[in-house]
Amino acid sequence: MILLLLCGKKRLFRVDSILYTKKKHLKNITNQFLFMNPEENSDEEKHRNYHELKIKLETALDKVAKTNDLREAKGYLIEVQSNFKGLKLQSEDREELYHKLQKAFEKINNKIEEERRAFENEVFMNYVNLKAKVDEAVLMSGNPENFKETWDFLIEVQSLFKGTRLLREHREEIYMLLQEAFDNMKTLREKEQSAFEKEAFTNYDRLKALVEKGFCQAVETNQYKETREFLKKIQSEFKGTRLTREQREELYSRLQTAFDILGKRLDEFFRQKKKNWEVKMQYKLTEYLTDIFDLEESLKKDHSYLKDLEDQLDIAESGGKGNIATTGLKSRITSTRETIDRKEQQIRELESELKHLKDRLEQGE
Repeated sequence: MILLLLCGKKRLFRVDSILYTKKKHLKNITNQFLFMNPEENSDEEKHRNYHELKIKLETALDKVAKTNDLREAKGYLIEVQSNFKGLKLQSEDREELYHKLQKAFEKINNKIEEERRAFENEVFMNYVNLKAKVDEAVLMSGNPENFKETWDFLIEVQSLFKGTRLLREHREEIYMLLQEAFDNMKTLREKEQSAFEKEAFTNYDRLKALVEKGFCQAVETNQYKETREFLKKIQSEFKGTRLTREQREELYSRLQTAFDILGKRLDEFFRQKKKNWEVKMQYKLTEYLTDIFDLEESLKKDHSYLKDLEDQLDIAESGGKGNIATTGLKSRITSTRETIDRKEQQIRELESELKHLKDRLEQGE
């Protein structure tokens, strides 16, 4: 029992000794802090602030050097600048870091100013060049010589707006002018369409009357040759006549039906009368006359074409043009003359057959 008490007292003494030692050490540290020189403490803080701010500045300058975005670069500098306020620094350290920062600001601001001036010059020249195009489009739209070409030019000018840098007010100004040109074209197109529809309706009524007359003759008459020529004449009326597609298809279909009916009636007529020699001879006579007529009409066109070629050759030779141009014309002239000779020979042969046929008819064979 006594032994246990003695052991307990030894442990308590050891604990008290440790606590006393630690308390004394803490008191020494406190005394050092309380009696430290305030100026030494301030200089150390300023020196630490300087190094920390210098690292931040150098980091910001490194980011500025790597970015191509001037606004982003300026943001890095502004962020560093905000650290100067209220920060304790030696005056020479502050001046050193602030001077570096200001030089960086100056360099960035100069680049931003250069970029602004370049942008202003670019958008001004874009405005001048594009407005010239728009003015030309407006002028053309007032009295277009060729509607499609003018419309295509307006579309081309409109496409220039895409990707072209302009001030907002400039873009709105010239785009409104271009829109007026489009409106002019639309108004003209509506007028032309109205005029076309009116003309087409008049032409439709006129041609429809002719087609119906030709159709009735094809159904009723026995004057086949005259009717055929009449139908061909009606057919020629379609060329150059302004009609809507629906009107043209309707009338042309009706006229083609008339041709078909006439052809079938003519075939039937000759099938029924094939034993009648005179009728067959008359048919043959009509056929020869038709062929001669067609060849003569064709010859008129050939002679006219030949004359045009000869006139062109005279002009080419008098103008001193090269052999290639004159050789081509001479070749076409030779070919046309051969065609004329061939057709004239055909006419002579047909006329000979025609005379022979008439002689037989007069003799009553």
